[in-house]
Amino acid sequence: MKYLRRSIIALVIHLALFFNIERLDFNEENVVDLLSFVYILTLIAVLAVIMIPFFRKRPLWISLSYWGVIYVLIRLTFFNTRSFVGINLYLSITEVAFLMVAVWLAYQVALDLDDFEQAVINMTLPQLNRQVRRLAESGDEIQTEMIRSRRHRRPLSVLVIKPDANSVTTAIHRTVQEVQQAMMTRYVVTSLTSVVSDVMRRTDTIFEQPNANQFIVMSPETSTLNSGAFIERIQTAATEKLGVNVICGVASFPDDALTFDELVREAESHAARQQSRSSQAKPPTEARSSVQTEV
Repeated sequence: MKYLRRSIIALVIHLALFFNIERLDFNEENVVDLLSFVYILTLIAVLAVIMIPFFRKRPLWISLSYWGVIYVLIRLTFFNTRSFVGINLYLSITEVAFLMVAVWLAYQVALDLDDFEQAVINMTLPQLNRQVRRLAESGDEIQTEMIRSRRHRRPLSVLVIKPDANSVTTAIHRTVQEVQQAMMTRYVVTSLTSVVSDVMRRTDTIFEQPNANQFIVMSPETSTLNSGAFIERIQTAATEKLGVNVICGVASFPDDALTFDELVREAESHAARQQSRSSQAKPPTEARSSVQTEV
């Protein structure tokens, strides 16, 4: 927590100095005359690095290079009347320096926020069932099952399961609503893995997709038609044990697709259509669930 506090304070101090640097007088004459677009670009860069996962999930040099290139392009395209000699050269260096430092500090804030969120999740949310595997780390196992199904011409179904967003509601203070809602959804997804593990067969394999707040069950020797009973057991158990509705989409090999990625996309498409129909069928007053948190 102290690292997050320090990085935020450092970013605030840097931005305060940057946006007020032209107010400083040197020898009764203000020689610092930064181009106006640099202030807007710096603010956009800081917000983007903190809020967009693309930047914080990649090395720092990518963010620095990205915003540095944007600065150069804007500078040469729209503000090329100012030369790069004399005092203008030092002003350009100052602009780039302030922009790069702001991006670096914003990057540190984004990393510290991620660490803080993960620490809270690890302390408050239940651990994943040991049967659950991460999808990104299970490529070999998935390919083995796909090859076996092709070789023996046997069906294989892929089931995408995620909580119904309308049934995961919170009644909390607005300043923490987004964070609390994300944690509540993550909590429900994690709890669902235990529920599904209790009702699935030993031959089934469950994969976690944390970024999508969903998980995937791969069922060999199972067609779409045969998955109906399994889906009913999952939905009944989730309602009884967690008090939430779940959205399930299923696709099977070879009827719906021929590769695992295509099966997942097809199942997600079915789940999205089911969720759309569910949202249209339920009045807003019935969308509440017993899973509520008050702060």
